[in-house]
Amino acid sequence: MDEELKTYLQSMEERLESRTAAMIQGSEDRMATLIAAEIGNLHTQMQQGFERVDARFEQIDARFEQVDARFDSIDARLKLQAGLIQSGARAMTRFSQYAENSEERWVELDARVRALERKLKDGKQGNP
Repeated sequence: MDEELKTYLQSMEERLESRTAAMIQGSEDRMATLIAAEIGNLHTQMQQGFERVDARFEQIDARFEQVDARFDSIDARLKLQAGLIQSGARAMTRFSQYAENSEERWVELDARVRALERKLKDGKQGNP
């Protein structure tokens, strides 16, 4: 009986091992399929995310191009205004120098006219 029991238990153990191996193999196959599907989903989601990020970067690039154009426009206007201010300042300096020179010339001319008038006056008084 011992031999029969031993044979029965060994065959039972072998059936249990084969069923367990089959179950493990089936579980491994299902897990591999699930993992592959999840990896595929993650890959798709990542691709979509990258595409959204790329689209957003393109929008940002377009906005920066607009800002650059505005800065260029502002720069051109500021250069124009700076040139006008600088040329106006130079003109004011020339006008100021001209006014100072004119005043000196008028003072000199007035002094010469007075000197001539005195000479004429003195000459008339001496020749009655």
